Amino acid sequence: MSLACITAMDAHAQVVVPPASEVPIPPKPESDSAKIRADTIQPAFSHMPAPQIAEIGSQLQWNREELFASGAFTVADLLERVPGATSFRTGWLASPKLVAVNGDFGRLRIFFDGLEIDDIDPRNGAVLDLNLVQLWTLEQVSVERFANELRVYLRSWQVDRTSPYTRTDVSTGDEDTNVYRGFYGKRFFNGAAVQAAGQQYSTTAARLGGGGDALSFMVRTGIARPSWSVDAFVNRTRQTRVLQPTFGEGLSLPDFDAQSNFAYLRAGVGTLIRGPWLQAVASTMRLAETSRRTPVADASTRRVVADTADTTSSRNQYLIAAGYSRGRLEASVHNRVRTFSGESFHSPGARLELGNTLGLVTLSAERDGFRGSTRGDAALRFNPLPSFAIAGAVSRASTNDQRSALEPPAQTSARLELGLRVFRAWLSAGYLTRDTALLQPPRVFDSAYTATATGRSSAGFLALRGRVFREVGIDIAATRWNSAAFYQPRYQARSEANLVTRWSSRFPSGNFGLKAALVHDYRGDIAFPVAEGSVVAAASGTVSGLLEIRIMRAVVSYQVRNITGELYQIAPDFFMPRTINFYGVRWEFWN
Repeated sequence: MSLACITAMDAHAQVVVPPASEVPIPPKPESDSAKIRADTIQPAFSHMPAPQIAEIGSQLQWNREELFASGAFTVADLLERVPGATSFRTGWLASPKLVAVNGDFGRLRIFFDGLEIDDIDPRNGAVLDLNLVQLWTLEQVSVERFANELRVYLRSWQVDRTSPYTRTDVSTGDEDTNVYRGFYGKRFFNGAAVQAAGQQYSTTAARLGGGGDALSFMVRTGIARPSWSVDAFVNRTRQTRVLQPTFGEGLSLPDFDAQSNFAYLRAGVGTLIRGPWLQAVASTMRLAETSRRTPVADASTRRVVADTADTTSSRNQYLIAAGYSRGRLEASVHNRVRTFSGESFHSPGARLELGNTLGLVTLSAERDGFRGSTRGDAALRFNPLPSFAIAGAVSRASTNDQRSALEPPAQTSARLELGLRVFRAWLSAGYLTRDTALLQPPRVFDSAYTATATGRSSAGFLALRGRVFREVGIDIAATRWNSAAFYQPRYQARSEANLVTRWSSRFPSGNFGLKAALVHDYRGDIAFPVAEGSVVAAASGTVSGLLEIRIMRAVVSYQVRNITGELYQIAPDFFMPRTINFYGVRWEFWN
């Protein structure tokens, strides 16, 4: 026997066996749950602060749950609730979606995690197609209304819990519409994160054309600690749309097939809750279009179809921002740098928000090197009494852009609004005036539309928002302009009556929720300028409904658009679908 074996036997023989009462009893295999670490909340990744909104009554903000319960598919659907904002489209899900603010497509700005989303599709001209913004990737939307500009702040979805999160959405409906979504996210105990999500939709508009599909993915990874974070985000979308013809004019919306990529790398220090903070973001946007080539000979008598086949465009954007927050005081400065085509454009700016129980003051200034303009904005909300409020805004913009003699050198716009609380709702009435402007055309609908100078115009508006009886609410926004103008109906109104309840008396656990809404949209005649005059989309009014039932973590959703089946147009020559029924389920899981 070897020496090693003898030594081992001696060592074994010398082992002292403790009394049975002192012997630890190993846990049973099925009892190893004690080894599982409890779910914890991890710090959030750095993000730009959400603005304090100087609105009377309910704010124009939606969290993630409210976004999906709103029935909106795009940012354009949400903005239909804002006085002065007018959305345009030619059909159902796949159609281009644009929004004009006080009749001007150039007065809408979209910020995704602090980065401004620019239109980089040559066929759109200078007008942003909101299909580029993936609403399903968001956890918060805030809309800030200045005197003559809407700024929409989007915050992308983040997970903060160490328990894995999974969600599945499945929906279907008329026009052979199918939508599928999947989400997965997890935070680790060291602050690291991994998130992945995807959406696929398809629709076939057999009667009117313009159907299509899109496949989109989102990925985030990074690490966040209480005082700093670093993360990377990627969103990639492949979208197609088939030819959409019209009747009688020979006009058609060409095929569309493109892949868009949006990615950024972000680092931040500090916290937005209190004290100083600093963020730096480097991003890139790219669009690669491979649409079918359309010969000019196939164009209508009124339209020359732009040849955009095999088009690739890209743009880099860099953002550095610093700020300080304490209570209701928010101060920040930034510089946004765009680089493309061998040029760089700097856009420095500053912002100050100061609020207390009596109201809020917001000041904003920016020198926009990309657009060649300088603008200053001020917004105010004053609540001298619990049931009375005053709100207003003033904007001043000047331009040194010499690309067009039609561009006015300076613009001043203003808005004033008075509000009165009626029970738990706010009734407000106001007046706004918009200065002269050069209106950029929505060329994605028709390349015959021309840029047009327009004079000063003004409007009165009325809003009623909030609960009027128990859990019954109302949301009405109506606008009347002094006259009809290009891209701007003289009369426009959106009216919604809703019931939102958790039925706490029957379900005190909070595992039940119900939302039912009936919506009426009306807009008057809208003129679109062409070289020989204008073409008009006739006035229309549609009724839609929405029903959402939540049971624990599952939500059953049903909506119907254009209940009465009205045949109408939003953009001239393109008929909108008749009744659309759409229903599905959203189901969340925490493992």
